[in-house]
Amino acid sequence: MTEASPAARPSDRGAHGTTLLAGAPRRATDTPAGVGPNLMRRVLRHHAKGVAVITAGAENPAGFCATSLTSLSLDPPLLSFTVGLHTSSWATVESAPHVMVHLLAQGQEDIARRFGGSGPAKFGPGTRWHRGAFGLPVLDDVLGWLALAPVSRLPVGDHALVIGQVVSARHIADGGPLIHHDGGFVRLAPPAGRAW
Repeated sequence: MTEASPAARPSDRGAHGTTLLAGAPRRATDTPAGVGPNLMRRVLRHHAKGVAVITAGAENPAGFCATSLTSLSLDPPLLSFTVGLHTSSWATVESAPHVMVHLLAQGQEDIARRFGGSGPAKFGPGTRWHRGAFGLPVLDDVLGWLALAPVSRLPVGDHALVIGQVVSARHIADGGPLIHHDGGFVRLAPPAGRAW
């Protein structure tokens, strides 16, 4: 039998008014001994993740690769992702009224690498894209995209957790998703009886 956590008290409030989980570290310096960034990376390399590219900027396009995309709710349709607080993309996402989530397909490793780095080459000649819903940059040839209206931006450690309501979506193609696992990209076998 498990014991329910007590309700958050005002003293359980972290920076920016966020509620801390019972027993959670209260500051970055409160990290439990031996659980640092290197160990976290090493353990999480075992966790396979789909790869998405998030874009924003109706005037100056910005974008980054994300493996943190999560479906939170179908009704209302809500997704979340994280973005580094010290990245150039955060400056755009922080105030963007809309962002675009692109689901990458197998074979789009070059796009993932391009948007996983920094610099203006993300939207250079090697990237096929156009302006779409809400004037957002839309990548061509992806499996699908979802336009989000952010409803919450929460600082969480060295990242921001962005929760957005899906306001438009498009399924473009069937196919295998691009998967990141153990520091590299891997292919997912299609379900039995199906081909990609």
